[in-house]
Formats: sequence, structure tokens, C-alpha cells
Amino acid sequence: MSLAAIKEFYCAKDEKEVVLCVKDLTSPSFYPSMISLWVTDSFERKDEERDLLAKLIIDLTISRDVAISQDQLIKGFENVLTTLEDAVNDAPRASEFLGRIFGKVILEKVIPFNEIGHLIYNGGEEEGRLVEIGLAAEVVGSTLEMIKLEQGDSMVSEICRSSNVWLESFRPQGSSKQWKLRQIYLGK
Repeated sequence: MSLAAIKEFYCAKDEKEVVLCVKDLTSPSFYPSMISLWVTDSFERKDEERDLLAKLIIDLTISRDVAISQDQLIKGFENVLTTLEDAVNDAPRASEFLGRIFGKVILEKVIPFNEIGHLIYNGGEEEGRLVEIGLAAEVVGSTLEMIKLEQGDSMVSEICRSSNVWLESFRPQGSSKQWKLRQIYLGK
């Protein structure tokens, strides 16, 4: 039902209809799975649809009609990060796309960067696996790149400074690869 609802949303762009579908679920315990399913599905969609999804997720989280809690949204994102390593096999740019969604969620103050950073740092099938294989650096780099495009370098600096997130911790140890995070934000 939830995948059909999001596909209908992409066609009709009727947020109210999705709100009704989510309300009809009458099962808030399913919201994290729904978010995970929607985000993972978005990896194989167009930019416009991913942008619509990010807006929808933000609106559903801050809405009075359907209150997807911050905890439910975080759990949904946690589920996405658990399967991200597999997702990039089918959608090689999945880490970039997820980073863009995270950037929008951060800019709209739905979830702060330090919380998103914690999720990414611990993410993967095994805790910390995304850091180990370099996907954490890619997601964080894409997140900050999106924020920079929307709000500029000063916003990236402010978000990083206020979050107390150490960006170097997202790079895999001993790697000589030039990760997006390093190229864009660490100036090296």
C-alpha cells in the first residue's frame, strides 16, 4: 500500500492523498518501514521525484495531520543506511541521493546534522560498515554539498561548527582515495 501511495504521489503530486493513505494505515509502528521503503525506492527515480519525496517526508514530519515523529523518521533512515551497501549495487549513486535527502531534512531543521552524522557513522549491515567501505564519506559529502548549493559555504560551516561532528571520522582509515567529503569540505 505505501509503495503504491508514493508512486501515485509522483504522478499526481497530491500530498493530501498521501496523507490520507498514511492515516488509513493506522499503524504508526509501520512508519519507519514506510520511510525506508520510500527512500530506497527513490534511488531509482528521477531527481524531481526525489525532491518531491524529501519535501513530503519533511511535511509529514512537521504536519499536524499525520505526525511522523522524529524518532520514526530516524528509524526509517537507519533502516535505509543498513541496506545502503546493497542499494549502491542497483543504484550506484544511492549514497549521493540519500545525502541530498539528508541535506534537505537538516536545512528544514527536522533532524540536526549531529543526529544524521551519528546515524551515518554507525550505519551499515554491521555498525560502522559504511565508514569502513567509504560510503559514509560519500553520504556526508553529498549532504554537505547539497547544503552548500542551497545555502552557501557559511551555512555548511555553521552546521558543522554547531554540531561538533568531526568530518574526518567518516573517511575510511588508511584510504588514499580522494573522497567527496575530503575534496569538497576539507580542502585537501
